[in-house]
Amino acid sequence: MGTHITESSRLLMDYTSYNGKAESPATLAESADGCFRDDEKDGSGSMESEGRVDKGLSVGLASVFLLAEMAGAGVLNVPKAVANAGWAGLPLMVLMCLAVGFAGTRLGMCWVLLEERWPEYRMPCRRPYPAIARRALGKAGQIVAEVSMEVTLFGAATVYLLVSSQMINDLLGSLVPSLSQCSWTLILGVLLCPTTWLSTPKDFWGAPLFAMSATLLACLVVVVEVVLEKGNHASPEYLAPTFSSFFLSFSSILFALGGASIFPTIQNDMKNRAQFPESVVMTFLSLLGIYLPLCTICYGILGTNSTPENILAAVSGPAVTVVKILLVCHFLFAFSIVINPINQATEMHLNVATDTLSVRRVVVRSCVLALVVLVGFTIPDFSKILDLIGGSTVALMSFVLPPVCYLRLCAVSGLDGLPLRVVPKWEVVALWAVAVVGVVGGVGSTWSALSAIITEESFTTTCFSPQTFL
Repeated sequence: MGTHITESSRLLMDYTSYNGKAESPATLAESADGCFRDDEKDGSGSMESEGRVDKGLSVGLASVFLLAEMAGAGVLNVPKAVANAGWAGLPLMVLMCLAVGFAGTRLGMCWVLLEERWPEYRMPCRRPYPAIARRALGKAGQIVAEVSMEVTLFGAATVYLLVSSQMINDLLGSLVPSLSQCSWTLILGVLLCPTTWLSTPKDFWGAPLFAMSATLLACLVVVVEVVLEKGNHASPEYLAPTFSSFFLSFSSILFALGGASIFPTIQNDMKNRAQFPESVVMTFLSLLGIYLPLCTICYGILGTNSTPENILAAVSGPAVTVVKILLVCHFLFAFSIVINPINQATEMHLNVATDTLSVRRVVVRSCVLALVVLVGFTIPDFSKILDLIGGSTVALMSFVLPPVCYLRLCAVSGLDGLPLRVVPKWEVVALWAVAVVGVVGGVGSTWSALSAIITEESFTTTCFSPQTFL
């Protein structure tokens, strides 16, 4: 017991004394291999501000954070995802939710294994997912996790920007008919640019609650309006899915369920990290409770052809207008959040100081935003980007890496020389099944998404076309 207390005290002293900053040994170890320092700490280095014993998220609050992060732009597209797969889309959603949720619980257990085997991870870590991948799969695994996270965040930022510009165009199109969706994309990019120069807004404990409330309200309004406007829609047609539409459904549903990249980050903020799997279970049950009624009612009434890429386009009225305004506020705030890690990673590779507002920092972050706008101009249909990200990096981080990392970490020798965990055979089979489904579904979805992007029609509907932009 005395040895354990001495070791904990040493770790805490190391954690709070590095350069006057609150840096964990885990963060410092990863920084040397491609991660970067957390410049957003308050620098107090106090046990009270950074300790994990008395402060942190509870199981329920962690579930709220997960739900707020995951039920975002994907909820607007998930009815179309089900429509693409036909009635088979509903059981597909349930199976994917169970599979991703199961993999998510094992990803949470990966961090518990890290703390058990390597004491330095018992303090907050700046980049927990890459740390898990590094310990399980080596340097190559860390690089794959890092790249996948950045690509996912970049895609999410682009989706948020495009969805916001589309909704603003719907709201203000009659007032400013000379401005198109592409014009609003450029305007939003210019207006958001100064916000990206600053550090990420933090300690906004009300933001997740606002985001979740806006999403739930949107789902409720859509369901009610679709039912009320049933007579205004043509008779629904339920078409059989094609190879391409089925895998596009897979990628869209996965995007709506794909929050695994931020799982370890939220787990790191919990009082008891070992309870994180309970938060994951609560989150995915809640997602099913949101998605299933929405998709069942919308697809049942609208059918395959009448279900739009953005389900809000199928309804109208004052309540829909209010929902659009709330969602625009949520997406623009989320844009500033998700683009910040990309900026920090870019600054790290270019050796730009992240703790001061300098000319180089402004230039680098402005260039990153310009690249997001450029991609938005090239592919103005947010659903195509959503499908591409969902079928590639989200599939990798939600389906493939969690089972593989968990099995590898369980096999690591503990201090007694024995494996950290003995995984039951049924669980090994289930984990490999999830990983295989992720690989097959990811490859098929990525191919279908790229095929939808690289078409002759796509080249005539970009924002670079004069008739499209203005």
